[in-house]
Amino acid sequence: AAAATKEIARRADCSEAMLFHYFGDKRGIFEQVAARQIAQLVGEAEEQVLAALPTHFEDFVRQLFLARLRIDNGDNDVPGWDISSRALSDPDFSQRVLQPNHARRRAVIAEGIRHYQAAGQIKTEVDADLVAEMLANFVIFTTSLGPRWFGTGESEIQAQIDLGSKIFANGMSTSTRTQPTKQA
Repeated sequence: AAAATKEIARRADCSEAMLFHYFGDKRGIFEQVAARQIAQLVGEAEEQVLAALPTHFEDFVRQLFLARLRIDNGDNDVPGWDISSRALSDPDFSQRVLQPNHARRRAVIAEGIRHYQAAGQIKTEVDADLVAEMLANFVIFTTSLGPRWFGTGESEIQAQIDLGSKIFANGMSTSTRTQPTKQA
């Protein structure tokens, strides 16, 4: 908000008129920069996981968590919590800036899930896109929001990653189903 468009134009080596022509206003500039940086970070982290798929689905899930932790703990220029707070208070901003990146993240995860379906590790009737949405949300909450909102510590995050990976890969049911006993 405090940035002067003259200074932005000077650093971008263009005129203020060009800034306003392409971005409309400072908000437009901010949104484009934020969207590009988020896309680059997400693309690099999660597509690296997809490029080197582990043998087992459980390890794929674990790698997704670790990739997200690298984004959140890395040395990057994305003002993450400024973007997150704006997204929470402005749904239109969220749709313009965050939704395209979330869709890309879901697509990458769904592609990985389909790989493990083809390998026989996940049932073919499982909806890969729905599981990808759940997994993307779980990863973001566990690695980003939980620690910030609830003070989840590093050991708790690691425990959630370990358990979450096992649950997504293997479920929580016992291997044999028994009929519940009838009570009088």
